Amino acid sequence: MRILLAIVHHWNPEGGGRHASLRPDPQPRLHGLQDQLLSLARLGTGQGALNIAEMRVDNASHALRHQFTIRLITDGQHHLVDQLEEGYRPLVEHVPTQPPTPKHLGFEAQRVLAESLGEGYDLYGYLEDDLIIHDPLFFHKIFWFQQHMGADALLLPHRMELFHRPDHAVEKLYVDGPVPKEDLDALLKHPGQPMAAPLPGGNIVFGPPANPHAGCFFLSHGQLQHWSEQDWFLDGDCGYVSPLESAATLGICKTFRIYKPHLAYASFLELQHWGASFRNLVGSSVAPLS
Repeated sequence: MRILLAIVHHWNPEGGGRHASLRPDPQPRLHGLQDQLLSLARLGTGQGALNIAEMRVDNASHALRHQFTIRLITDGQHHLVDQLEEGYRPLVEHVPTQPPTPKHLGFEAQRVLAESLGEGYDLYGYLEDDLIIHDPLFFHKIFWFQQHMGADALLLPHRMELFHRPDHAVEKLYVDGPVPKEDLDALLKHPGQPMAAPLPGGNIVFGPPANPHAGCFFLSHGQLQHWSEQDWFLDGDCGYVSPLESAATLGICKTFRIYKPHLAYASFLELQHWGASFRNLVGSSVAPLS
């Protein structure tokens, strides 16, 4: 598939330190962004198989791999584009924008996606700059869901963080836990019904999520076209947590029936949240797995 990704990227060394993007040391943010870009490159066209008999590298996974266009959306000043290691720079197109505040960069990313509708991509994706995709079938699953469940339904992944030593009761932590019911009712403008889909070995269940935030979304051409024609597209609504979370969540909730895999099937569609901001809670204020 041809896939356009708009990645929201920000780093301000004088930002106060609450998040990695607001701390003086650029290395954690740089590593996270580069890991994200590398994970996408591994799903792209450079996949080969060693041919020992002929002493060459043959094409591999060419029926499953993707052609990416990656546009890095910044405010033009506070970013690490010029600090990317040499091999990563050709992977991205830097798109400087002028948001009211850095937290509004997500709305600029939406604008970039809509302005690219005439370029004929199969999928249009929005990502925060700390999300890493490991699953080689990630985009195929999203495309499959859209084809089978209807254009008014949108499947989101579960974000997770990984532990790097086997000394925790939880080795993989899904981080977008339930929000208060009154907040969820206000967010899900078009609540859908749970549905099961047949897969080899049994069914998998999808349902309205207990938390519709995922820091990302991926739309077909028709879905993005439909959303861009609604009155609320680029309305700047920042009513969910902050402008950053709102840009990733509110617009799609106003437009589509939002689904995630049921928590029992969470690994069916997941991506990694880089770092340890959530998993550091385990063992302190969060009870261990029961």
